[in-house]
Amino acid sequence: MEYQKVLVAEDDLNDFLFFKEALEKVSSSFEITRAKNGLECLNILKTSAKPHVIFLDLSLPFKNGLDCLKFIKNTKEFKNIPVIIYSDSHYIKNIDEAFKNDAHYYIIKPVNEEMLVELLNNIFNRLISSLEKPNIQNFVVRVVASIES
Repeated sequence: MEYQKVLVAEDDLNDFLFFKEALEKVSSSFEITRAKNGLECLNILKTSAKPHVIFLDLSLPFKNGLDCLKFIKNTKEFKNIPVIIYSDSHYIKNIDEAFKNDAHYYIIKPVNEEMLVELLNNIFNRLISSLEKPNIQNFVVRVVASIES
């Protein structure tokens, strides 16, 4: 499956632009739509063409990312859309909640664009090879930074 339409729910403009730049390095053919809060995310889903993949920040205003995830996965027309949580939270509770509510993957926001591009390439390669949700051991996708001497 080709992932052309990408919905990114991110309230912070700088984080969104950082993420968008990385997505564009993964593929210049992505159609990227931004939702600035959880309510806007759900409104876009209800009124626009269905995205192929959704990236959700956990700490969205008005309706948080977990609430959006629950809505998406409990709505027949959206439940098969892969949802990737994109958060700066390392809390096990948040990761467990995202996994239990059927997010496909959980990305902890990296500090540089090169790491984010690598993460995104990894995510899209996994989605292309299988739409099945991974087990908990493969749920959190990370890049280990190498230290050059």
